[in-house]
This record gives sequence, structure tokens and C-alpha cells, in this order.
Amino acid sequence: MTETENAVFSPYLSQKFINILAKYYAEKIKEERTKQQYTYVFSALCDYAKCDFLEISPEIIKAYFGRKGGVMKSTDYNLSVLRAVSRYMDENAETFDIRPGYLNLFSVVDVTFPDMQFHMDDLPELGNIDKVLAYFKEKGDMTGFLSCSMVLRSTLTTNELVSLTRDMFLQDADGKFGIRLKLTEHAYRFVKLPEDIVELIEQYSLQRNDSQPYFFLNRKGKAASARALQNRLHEACIACGIKPFTYNDLRILSQALMIKGGAPLDKIAEHINVKNMSWFFRYDRVVESLKDSPVDCTHIKIVW
Repeated sequence: MTETENAVFSPYLSQKFINILAKYYAEKIKEERTKQQYTYVFSALCDYAKCDFLEISPEIIKAYFGRKGGVMKSTDYNLSVLRAVSRYMDENAETFDIRPGYLNLFSVVDVTFPDMQFHMDDLPELGNIDKVLAYFKEKGDMTGFLSCSMVLRSTLTTNELVSLTRDMFLQDADGKFGIRLKLTEHAYRFVKLPEDIVELIEQYSLQRNDSQPYFFLNRKGKAASARALQNRLHEACIACGIKPFTYNDLRILSQALMIKGGAPLDKIAEHINVKNMSWFFRYDRVVESLKDSPVDCTHIKIVW
């Protein structure tokens, strides 16, 4: 084991990664106890994987968190720690001379949320959602507007939203648009994007003149976190004088609209996984998932 100040690191952790972690501690954490807890989280994962965190794979992440069975809570401490540092690494990838994409490693972890119960009476009304979207439009906040719209129309999770990068958007040989989400090193799932969302993405791309790979950015121009997006939505709800709702509420409502629109349940289950047009790269074959998708059954259209 390697010891730096009061933190003891796994022998599998490289000096390069330890230096990254030390810089994160210096910028983000004041309490020594918290630094030790973070160190333990990374050491435990890498002891299990028998490799450096810089070499970690989606398969290892999935296996590591799958040991407990079922799905993880989004508030799981270990998952939160790993995601927080991974986001920091991606934001500073050039400085650390690493390839960005560490945050996306954790998209393979199935998570649930404290408010996961399906109670239609608790879900936001379309009228209130419209007020929030109007608020975002008035403020010129395309990030808030588009993130809510993508969840409502395509049932993406908040973690999927913040893991989106430019190269995940695609257009197939039939001209349909979608997102390619990585499940494992060799497995992907495809989420269809309705035409109204594609139009919004085109408008959003015109506002972007940065080189950040991540699709949604925070107000500082860095990759947005799930908490930052949720805070943004909460602030908008309060400003509109309505009961705050969450992205997960929008996702559940989206599923309800799909069911109401007649989408087959098996299709829905499969769908949710139980600048400019150059952001989309073109496929030379038709992605089957985009041909017949439950997003076509929501019967709503969102415009900016």
C-alpha cells in the first residue's frame, strides 16, 4: 500500500491516478476524514478489479456493483464518489493527459431513485411542465429546456443525460436519429430521438462554440452533473410557483404517455432498459431500434 499524508492507497493504483486524486482533494475536499473515505472507495474498487482505476472497464463496474443484486440507489455513497471524481477527470482530461469518458463508465450501473413509486397523482401536469419550459425559454436556458424535453420525449435517466457526449448521437441510413448508449465494452442500446427533439438539438448546437465533448454543460462551461440539472429544474419550478418535480417524474410520465398511446409494454421495457448536424454521425445501416420505437406513441410535440 502507498501512503500519501493520511490516505492509504491500493497497490493497484498508479502514481498518475494518485496524483489526480490528490489534486481533486486539494481543490474539492477540506476534511481529512472525507479524503480517507474517498481513498477507501477507489482502493476497494481497484482491489476487486486488480487494476488501476485508469484501466477500469464498464464490465468491471457492472460486476462490482452487481454483487449486491438488484439495482443501486442513486444516493449510494460509493457510486456518488466514483462519479464525482470521474466527472472531474473528464473535465480536466487534457491537463491530466487522459482520454475523457470515465463518467460514462458508470452508465452501466442500474440505479433507482427514492421517489420511484409510480403514483400518477404525484406526477406533474402537462400544464405545469409547459410553464417550466416557458420559463426556461424566457431565460434563454436551452440546457434546462432541452434536458427536460429529452426526458419527457425519450425517457432518458438523469445519469444518461449527463453522460451524453457528441459522438453518441447518430443518424441511420434511413435518416432517423438516435443516441447510442454504451452498456458494456461491446454492447450498446439505441434510443430513438423524435423529430421535435432533433430540431431542438440543432438549435442547441448553434449556441455551442466550445470543444467540450459533453453534451450538457453547467453554467461554468463544464460537464453538468445530475445534481446541477436537478437544481436547475427545482429553481425553475419554484420560480413558476408550482410544486417542484424531478427528472424522474418526467421519465415516469413519459412512460405513462407511451402506455396511453398504445406502445407495447415489451417495447417500452426494452426502450428504457428495465454547432450543427455534424454532431450526428451517420450509420451505413438502419438501426432496428429506431424503426419502431415507443417514443412514437407519446403524441406530444415540444417546440422552442
